[in-house]
Amino acid sequence: MNSHSQHSHNSQSFNDEHVEQPQPDLYARDGVFGPPAVARSYGRPVIVEGPYHRAPDIPPLPAYQQPVWDSPMNPAMATDFRDELARLDGVITPGVDNTPFIQYAIEALHRDRDTGYSAAASGSGSSSSGLVLAPGHRPESYQRRPPQQQQHPPAPAPLPSRPPAAHPHAEPTRPVTQPQQLPRPFIPGPRESAHSLAESLLKKGSRPAQPHEWRPVEKDELLASGGDVPPLTFRPWPLRAPALFAFMGLCVLMIAALILSAVYSHLHQGLLEWATIHGGRYFLFRLFPQLIAAFVLLYAQFMVTTMFRMLPFVRLASAVQEEREGALFQELYPSFLWPRLVGPWNVWVPILVTWLMNFTIPLQSSLFTVILVEQTWTWATVQGVAWTLVALYLALLASTIIVWRYWASLESTGLIWDPRSLADIAALVSETNTADDYHGTQLARGRDGIRFALRRRAADRLCYWTWKDGRHGFWHTLGSPMDDANPLPIRDLASGQRMQRHDEKHPLTNTTTAADPNPYPTPDDDLEASSPNTHRTYLPLPLRTSPLLWSTLTATAFLLAIFIATFHPSTRLTAGFPPTLRAAPLPGAFSPADFLFSFIPSLLGTIAFLAFQTLDTHLRVLQPWAAMSSSSDPTRGAPAERSLLADYAACAPWGEATLHALRNGHWRVAVISLLSALFALVPALAGASFIALTTREGEVRMFANMPVYGILLGLLVLYVAGLAALLPGRGAFRMPHGVTCLAEVVGYLVVGEGGVREEAAFKRCVSRREMAGKMGVNGGMPGGAQTRWVFGFGENGGDGGELGVRRVRRFTEKRRVRKSQIRRAFL
Repeated sequence: MNSHSQHSHNSQSFNDEHVEQPQPDLYARDGVFGPPAVARSYGRPVIVEGPYHRAPDIPPLPAYQQPVWDSPMNPAMATDFRDELARLDGVITPGVDNTPFIQYAIEALHRDRDTGYSAAASGSGSSSSGLVLAPGHRPESYQRRPPQQQQHPPAPAPLPSRPPAAHPHAEPTRPVTQPQQLPRPFIPGPRESAHSLAESLLKKGSRPAQPHEWRPVEKDELLASGGDVPPLTFRPWPLRAPALFAFMGLCVLMIAALILSAVYSHLHQGLLEWATIHGGRYFLFRLFPQLIAAFVLLYAQFMVTTMFRMLPFVRLASAVQEEREGALFQELYPSFLWPRLVGPWNVWVPILVTWLMNFTIPLQSSLFTVILVEQTWTWATVQGVAWTLVALYLALLASTIIVWRYWASLESTGLIWDPRSLADIAALVSETNTADDYHGTQLARGRDGIRFALRRRAADRLCYWTWKDGRHGFWHTLGSPMDDANPLPIRDLASGQRMQRHDEKHPLTNTTTAADPNPYPTPDDDLEASSPNTHRTYLPLPLRTSPLLWSTLTATAFLLAIFIATFHPSTRLTAGFPPTLRAAPLPGAFSPADFLFSFIPSLLGTIAFLAFQTLDTHLRVLQPWAAMSSSSDPTRGAPAERSLLADYAACAPWGEATLHALRNGHWRVAVISLLSALFALVPALAGASFIALTTREGEVRMFANMPVYGILLGLLVLYVAGLAALLPGRGAFRMPHGVTCLAEVVGYLVVGEGGVREEAAFKRCVSRREMAGKMGVNGGMPGGAQTRWVFGFGENGGDGGELGVRRVRRFTEKRRVRKSQIRRAFL
C-alpha cells in the first residue's frame, strides 16, 4: 500500500470514530445563523511504557494542510524569514520548519504525569500561543498555510457538528523565570514560553488561526451583516423605560401624599375627626396605607428578582474579561429575608434599598393615630414616622433612577429573548464549545468543587461567534475562543478546593458512596435525607426536614397561643387589655402604646411573610426538575410545558405563577405561590388590628378591630397549613447540589450522549415562541404532541451515562448510532 492510500485509510478510520453524522455544506447561504461545525480536540492519551512519561498520540495532518516542500510552491516558508541565511540559521534541517518539533518537545517536558495531557492545553482544545498541532497533525508534516490560502480556504472534509472537546484539567504548572507582559500580572507557564520561542523563530510572531478556534462578533460587524441576525439587546418589561417610569411616578405620588399629610396635619392639628373603631375612616387611616406599601414592596421585589436572573447573562456578554469573571457562579434568585448584594454598585444599591423597604409596611401601620384637639378626638399624622417614610421612598425613587440609567446604558445584554426557563438556558448553550469541562460536575458535592473544575471557564462569553480563520457563519452561544489567550488566575481561595463527587471512593475503606452514602458530609447535604439515590442528598436549607418541621411546630404552637388568648374567658380580646405604656399622644402625635402595638405585630408579620416567600422561591426553582425525575415510570418523563418550559421562578408575584402551575397540574406550586402573595396582607392586617381607646369608665385599654383581626387569624391558619403541605413528597426535589447559578444548571444541560445539545428544538431559534413550537407546545409538532423530558442517568432515565436532562425517545424513533459502534469485519 502506497503512502497516499495509507493516509486515506488513516483519515477514514479517524472519521469513523469521531464523526457522528455528516454535516451540511459550511459555505452554503443558509449557514449564516447555522450551528457551528468545529474539529474535535485530542483523543484519548496513549500510555507509553515507562514510569514518568505519557504522551498523546498525534494523528496525521488533514488533507488540506498537507506539506508542500517545494519552496516556490510554499510562499509562507519563503517569506516568513528575513533571508536565506537567517532561515538556515534557525532550523536544524534546511528547508523544513522545525517549530512544531520544538513546541512538541516543550509540551512533552511539561506534560502532566497523571492525565497525560500538557498543562498548556488544560481547559480547551488548543494551546494558548505558539504553533498548535490541530487534530491530525504530525510534526514531520506540519506547514503553515500561505496568506492567500487563509483568506480563501479550500472546502475541507465534513467536520463534526459538536464543538471541540476540552482537555481534562491539569494541575497549575510551576512558574518559569521569564515574565510576560499581560493586562494583569501573573507568572508565565509553558504556554507563554512556547509562544516566546515561536516569536523568536517566526517573523510574524503568533501562530495562524486554527480550524477549531472561534472569535466573538462585535457590534459593528453585526450591523454590517445587514440585519440577518437578531440584536442581543433584550430587556424584560420590568427593566424597560415605561415600566420604570411608571414605578418612579408611583414613588413620587407616595412621597407627595406623605409630605402633604404631614404638613397639613401639623398646620391644622389633625386631619379628620374620629368616628369609631369600625367603618371607612378606620380603614382609610389604619389599613389602606399598609396595602399601598405592600403593593409597592412587591413591585420593587419583582424588579430586583428580574435584575438578579438577568445580571449573570449581562456580565457574560461584556467585552471586558474581568467583568465576566465569576458570572457563572452568581446567584440567579434573591433573598429578601436578608439582603444578598451582587454586581456593581448600581446593582447592589437598589437591592439594599429594596430590602430596607420591608420596613415600610410596619411604619405605614403606625403612620396615623388619634389625638385630642379641643375636646375632640381627631386623626393625625405621626410626624417622625411620616418623614422616615419620605426618606425611604426617596431612596427607592433614587435607586429606580439608578436602575433605569444602568439598563438603558447597556449596549448588549447578550440575549435575544427572556431566559425564563431551563429551555431558554438550553438554547443558549446548545452550541457551546466548553461542554467537556462540565463533565463530572453533575455529581459534585458543592459549588466550590464546581468552581475549581471550571476554573478555566472564567473568561467564557455570551455573544455571537464566528470562525477565527475567516470562514463564514454566525451563531449565538456561551462559548470560548478555544485559544487560551490570557487565562485569568485563580484568586478565590475557595476555588482551589478539589471537586468531590458523590460517587467517589472512600480513601480508607475503598468503597464508593453507594455503600457509604456520605463519608464526607458537607454543609450543603441534608443529613435527614432518606432518598434511595445516594447522590441526591441536597435540599435547600428552608426545605430540609429539621428546619421545615421546626418551623411548622413553632407556627402551630404560636397560633394555638393566639387562639387561647383571644377566646379564653379570662383574657377575652373583646374586653380589651391594658397597654402597659403611655397611650396619650406626645408632641408630633406620637403615642408609645399605639406605635408599639401597630409596629411590632406588623414587623413580626413581615418576617413571617418573607420567610414563606423564601420557601415559595425554592419550590418554584425545583419544581421543573422534580417533574422530570418524579414520574413513577422514568422512561415517560414530563411534557415540555411542565418541565423545561416551566417558568415559575420568573413569574410576577400577583398570581402569574399560580395560573401557570394550575395549567400544568402542579397543584402544590399553585397553592404555595398564591399563599405567598396573599401573606403580604399579614403584616398589613397585624398593624391595623389594635388601637388604644378610652372606656366609659375612663380607663385606657387596647381594643381590637374584630373583622380585621378575624381575617388575620384566618391567614395564620392558612400559613400553618402551607408549611404542613411542604412536608410530604419532597424526595423529588433532592439534587446532588443546588441549581441556583448558571454553572450548576448548565452542567445538567450539556451532557454528552442524548443531551439537549443534540436536539434540534434548541438550534437556529430566534424567539422563545419558535423554540416552544419545535418542542410541540401550541401545536408546533405534527399531531400536537409535546416532547417529553427526563432527568436521570442515561437515555430515557435508564442506568448508565451521566446525570442530566434528556429527551424521551419513542420506540419507533430512529436511534443515532456512531460509526465506531458498528462492528466491521476486516478481511
